[in-house]
Amino acid sequence: MDYSAKQLPLGPRDRIRLATGEEYGFLLVVHGMLRAGEKWLLGADDLLVCRQRQTLELAHGGGKSPGTVLWVRFPLGTVSACSGPETDLLRAFGINPSPVAAVRAQSQRLMLIKSLAMQLISLRSEEDPLALELLEQSTVRMFLAMTLRACAMADPYRPQPRHWGDNRLALDQVFRYIHAHLTEEITLETLEQEFFVSRHHLIRDFKKRTGQTVHRYIVKARLDLCRQYIAQGYSITEVYRMGGFGGYNHFFRAFKQAYGMTPGEYRESLKAPPADPETRT
Repeated sequence: MDYSAKQLPLGPRDRIRLATGEEYGFLLVVHGMLRAGEKWLLGADDLLVCRQRQTLELAHGGGKSPGTVLWVRFPLGTVSACSGPETDLLRAFGINPSPVAAVRAQSQRLMLIKSLAMQLISLRSEEDPLALELLEQSTVRMFLAMTLRACAMADPYRPQPRHWGDNRLALDQVFRYIHAHLTEEITLETLEQEFFVSRHHLIRDFKKRTGQTVHRYIVKARLDLCRQYIAQGYSITEVYRMGGFGGYNHFFRAFKQAYGMTPGEYRESLKAPPADPETRT
């Protein structure tokens, strides 16, 4: 089955030019944030769908760490071949009138789509021919089906200005930046420089919108991420490092304060069988 899939690093000074030709293209952000043209600032929860004959320039979206994107393309014949009696994929993806559409999708659904994209990349270098064609076909079909469902169930991406003129949109952009850089050091100075806004305005508007300080919001977002990693079976040492905590003691105290149990106790609680509703008191 014909397709192209690759993983591309994007450094702070890099520029990447992508073109679809006579294919459909799908862009996913693995790490960091990126700017796609002048219209979009994309993070880990965003999916960009490009129809044929489109050209896109990617640039780093901010921060010191490099970003990583997945770029997957399918010829129209492949998309059509994956259609079923109830779903014409070419027609379904063509419903959106925009030649390039960006949507914010549900995180767990996007994690699966990214996993499928990585599988497509690895299959291109697979040396064992046993059932390879069947595996490729099933992975391509699953990728297209899950991507279509993600697009159908997500709200269209709204372009966000880089200035502070519209407070709500500007804060939305700060939220996106924070979630894309959770594993990095994020300070008020970093946000000041990134969004050209004074620390005073940022603190005031952030607290008014969320009821939390910037620091507390970041810690809570990291803890939510760590809970996902614990549920996925990672060790506690891996969890706090992957979640952006500099040390175990800080992670331990923050986790217990937020959830009333230690990380180890939370892991054990996930193993406990659900209570029988008929025996509850």
